[in-house]
Amino acid sequence: MHTFKYFQLFFMLLLVVACKEPREQRSNLPSFEELLVEQKGQLVLKLDFGVNFEWLISLEHISIQGADYLTFYDRITHTIYLYEVTGGDYIKKIELDKEGPNGIKSLTKFFFHTMDSIFIDSPFGVYLIDSNAKIVTKKSKGAEQRNGFPVLSLDSKIYAFDTDSRLENGEIDMEIRMFNRKQNDFERARFNFKSDSIVEEFIETRDLIYNYKDVLEEKANIKNAGGLALNIDRYHSSIGEYRYVSTSISDSLYVFKNGDLLKTIYAGDPNVQIANYASYATRRLIERFERGINAHENPKQPPYYKGMFSSPDGRLVYRLLYHGSRPKFIEGEESAVPNSIGATLIIFDLHTNGLSYYSLPVDQIDLEKNQFVSNYGIYFRVKNQQNEDEVRFKFFKVSR
Repeated sequence: MHTFKYFQLFFMLLLVVACKEPREQRSNLPSFEELLVEQKGQLVLKLDFGVNFEWLISLEHISIQGADYLTFYDRITHTIYLYEVTGGDYIKKIELDKEGPNGIKSLTKFFFHTMDSIFIDSPFGVYLIDSNAKIVTKKSKGAEQRNGFPVLSLDSKIYAFDTDSRLENGEIDMEIRMFNRKQNDFERARFNFKSDSIVEEFIETRDLIYNYKDVLEEKANIKNAGGLALNIDRYHSSIGEYRYVSTSISDSLYVFKNGDLLKTIYAGDPNVQIANYASYATRRLIERFERGINAHENPKQPPYYKGMFSSPDGRLVYRLLYHGSRPKFIEGEESAVPNSIGATLIIFDLHTNGLSYYSLPVDQIDLEKNQFVSNYGIYFRVKNQQNEDEVRFKFFKVSR
């Protein structure tokens, strides 16, 4: 039965790839394998009083000197927290100051280099602090500043931390954000922390998003019509000397080495047709009023990818495929809300080049926030949790 099922999937995959545009036709075809995915209980994080349980900022699994932790930042308490990742036991917290010689007014992203070297990205620059929240040094990311703020324009490049940022050989890997992006612009930058300067930009947008010129034209049309031109989300994961990149509307993994595109690998579901940009941009709708506008979620959404993660050991790449939604009307509500059609967990094994699929219980887990992975599997927040003293995650163990 399984053999026949895989034959069907492989035939459909060949058909899908054959119909793709030229860049997708160069993709390598993976095999299918059956990894065992099992729900294995819950992970519970007990929270400090006042922590915003709705959203744990920069929640991530990290490894420091061979030990695994779960870490996040809370804006209300202005504190970085660490927990033991398998049992959820509280380890420590780093309480930040907002004023004074060690003042950091706000935080957008952070990462641990060591337990005593923590890099913080903020609108005011990059800080290096120790485990006692003492500022060791601060850098401006090479930007011109006025009253402590970077001077920006519509043509400015904004260099920012993301989940793939880390310090290697004195340089921090960052994403590049732009208000006006062209297809030959770059996606990533390396920031030399000591010299406070960008030393290299790499990964051209045209190597990552097929036919980006047409996407730019569609964005312009949407803006001219008074709509909301959403950005295509990018997901990065560096594993050894390679970087694996995907987007919210691509079935492929793009594999880069030293900034150059080596190959693309099909890592989608042949049973689900991913949205093109024009359809993807309808995820948010705009209502115009006499005194302003309101952007809200479209109750009818197309399929797209909500995220990508890699296991800390560099073996597995996880993709979250959202099947889209249909309108659902709730008694007492004026308008419809999105009702999820379904979601698939796609797992790509970098050692075997095998693809596995698992249907996720969308009625039980939250696909919008705070997923993370360990070497044992993937964790999703329990849906519609109301207890403000803790956060619960469903654990899906992945094994052979």
